[in-house]
This record gives sequence, C-alpha cells and structure tokens, in this order.
Amino acid sequence: MNILITGAGLIGTHAARHAVDAGNKVVLYDLSPNRNYIHEIAGNDRVDVVAADIRDLPALLSALEQFKIDTVVHTAGLIGSRVQENSYTGATNNILGTINVLEAARLRQLRRVVYISTFGVYDRSKIDDSVVRESHPIGGHNLYATTKVCSEHLVHAYAALYKLDTTILRPGGVFGRGFYVGGSTVGKIMRDLALNIIKGEPITLDANAYGHNEYAYGKDVGLAVFLACQKENLKQRIYNAGTGVVTGPEELAQIVRELSPNVKVTVSGSVKADRNKTIPLDLSVSKAELGYAPRFPLKEALRDYMDELWKQGSRG
Repeated sequence: MNILITGAGLIGTHAARHAVDAGNKVVLYDLSPNRNYIHEIAGNDRVDVVAADIRDLPALLSALEQFKIDTVVHTAGLIGSRVQENSYTGATNNILGTINVLEAARLRQLRRVVYISTFGVYDRSKIDDSVVRESHPIGGHNLYATTKVCSEHLVHAYAALYKLDTTILRPGGVFGRGFYVGGSTVGKIMRDLALNIIKGEPITLDANAYGHNEYAYGKDVGLAVFLACQKENLKQRIYNAGTGVVTGPEELAQIVRELSPNVKVTVSGSVKADRNKTIPLDLSVSKAELGYAPRFPLKEALRDYMDELWKQGSRG
C-alpha cells in the first residue's frame, strides 16, 4: 500500500511506524510537521513528509498524485477545548478537512479511506448496556463531538453515493509521547502524570481531571489504524479502538503506586456518580474483523511511556 496519513501527531506517527515496518510506503501530511518527532517515532527517513493544510484541496490532490497514494488515513484536526477556542476555525478544520479527504478520495478513486473519530461521539445517556457497542447511539454533546459526528455522517454519505471503501475508528482517550498541539486533554494530563512519577515527588490526582476514562496507548491505537488500512472484506466498518477497561482516579492512583512504590499518591475531590461513564468499549468486533487486541494494559503503557520520556531526557 501507498498510504497518506493526514496529521503527524501521536496517532498518525505511530500508524506510520506500523505501516512502514510492514513494508508499506507512507506519507505524513501535516500543516506544521515536527520532523524530529516524526523521525523518532516512525524512524529516520522512513516516511515522506508534506507540509500543507488539510483545508487546501489542491495541495492534498497534488500529494496523492505525486506519491501514487491508494489509501488515506485522516487523523488531522483539532481536539477538545481547542475546537471551542475559536469555533469557526475548529469547525472548518475538522469538517472541511474531512470533506476534502473524501472529495480527494473520490476524484483519485482511492482504495480506502480510514477516518479517525473518537469514543466521545457516543451518546452515553441513551446507552443501557454493559459495554459500548459500535451500533449504540451517537450525538454531538459539545462542539468537538459535533464535528466528529458530522464527519462520520459525511463518510457514510460519500461511501453510499460514490461507493468509496471507508472505515471509521473510534479510539478511547489516547495518550503517549507527543506534543498535543491539537489540544488533547487526556494526552496532556497523562504526560503530566508520567513526568511527575519520574520526578519521584508526591502526586495529587484531581478526581475531576482524572475521572473515569478508557485510556488507550498511542502505540495500540496506531496498530488499530494500520489494521484498518490493510484488512480486506470488512463488514461493520465502524470499530472501537480502546482497551475495554475504564479506570477511575483511585484505580489510577494504585497503578502509580505499583509503578513507583516510593511515591506518595493521593486523590483529591470526588467523581460525580455516573454509571454511563464507567461503561467500557466493546472490542469484540474490532478483534474479529480487524484482528485488533491492545498490547499495553494501562500500567504497562505508563511504564513504556516513562521509559521513552526518560530516554528522551525528560527527567524533571
């Protein structure tokens, strides 16, 4: 495959690494690519990089033609509060970017489009189940989720109208070594936690910040993205990419204690009782159709993350 990945952040670069490791050609398309980061994660000079705006359709089409792309992964966009900081910029980045990817795929008659959504699209107020399944209701309860729901509908519409081969992934709360210029809150707070563990100083976890969440390691999500690119004869075409485990602040505190027994860890505040937020993603379809199974339980993910930060020189 010749794969173009929009967005050279955490998910995009790890997906690129899995793809090039398997012998595929990869192009990362990003407005402001961090080339040192790309080389560290995906490998030195193993991927091509195009610095361009996802809102620029001619530039995207040019890149697809230049590198003879047959598969596109769309991760580029703003996340969480960054979308709401400037609603117009946030909405146009996320929605127009998706339109451009789909239109480019139509014009170039690409093999497949993989769209990276979020588990935040689920309308948990309407879910009464032991797990969150891909067939459960979705809804835009904030601007970021709305842009993702809108983009998912656009993916379905283009697939139906133009017979595009499309796949949607809904990752959990993604974290790992990155710069989070897109605005990932989970990424930022988990980076802060990993750095504080490395420092070895007392840690207080704010229950409001570290509430119930399904933390997904970037390396696992990158694998899910690559699997969604290469697997043939997909049926459901919407897949959860989490861990199937929801962790609350007390459980997270215990994991930190196990990783660093000499660090004093306390939890401040309390999490509002909300059963819907404790329901994990169902991974059965992802496993059956994509062959996806997360390799990093949260404790091992944090351990690996800290090892990478240590090697990078982030020692507090």
